[in-house]
Amino acid sequence: MRRAVPLYEFMPYGAPELLESRQRHMSRALVLTSALALVLCAVAGRLAPLITVAPIETRHIVVEPDVFEPLRAHVQEKPPAPRTPAAPVVHEAARPVPVSDDIAAPSEVITPPTTKAGDAGTGVVLTPNEVGTAGTVAETLPPLGKWVYVERVPAPITEVKPEYPSIALQAGVEGRVTVHVLVGKDGRVLDAVQATKVQVPMLNEAALAAARQWVFTPGFANGHPVPCWTAIPFHFRLH
Repeated sequence: MRRAVPLYEFMPYGAPELLESRQRHMSRALVLTSALALVLCAVAGRLAPLITVAPIETRHIVVEPDVFEPLRAHVQEKPPAPRTPAAPVVHEAARPVPVSDDIAAPSEVITPPTTKAGDAGTGVVLTPNEVGTAGTVAETLPPLGKWVYVERVPAPITEVKPEYPSIALQAGVEGRVTVHVLVGKDGRVLDAVQATKVQVPMLNEAALAAARQWVFTPGFANGHPVPCWTAIPFHFRLH
């Protein structure tokens, strides 16, 4: 049986000396790297207060949509044309028999009733005398949310900017307020209603007051002006 020979006997040129001193060199390298790491940490701690970082400037970017972006919601497609009912079939037995003029009773002339717009926007009956004195008969105005067929929506002619309320200016309040307006046949605002979702309590009254002063080209349907609703968005921003 062969005897086990130590590994360093096969390593020429000073290999045994290297194996004997490796523990000493590893310990020295570990001590030096630890000391260098401590020195670097101490230097970084000393220099950290001296390094000044420039403050980051924050900018508020306001993206304003089109002034009349909510108008698309009011443009409705043209409803389908009503079907023409078929002509009733008249049988020979059901044909009217002519009556001589001396036997037939005189026909009574029925005047169709006319209506005018009341205070609440609903129609009331006018007598013939009232029609003569009034001249023209006003039609019923559509309420907010009712579908109205229009081929061309109202477009603004005169725009009035709202005044920034002082209390909101002092409080630093800003935001967006949408007002629904009813544009008449002459292009003037007949009614203004505050939107339920897009509003700011401190800015609502200023937006309503400005919206009532706007002037539009009226909406058109079948070549005639018609009263219809549209929306005006107001953006209140602090400069």
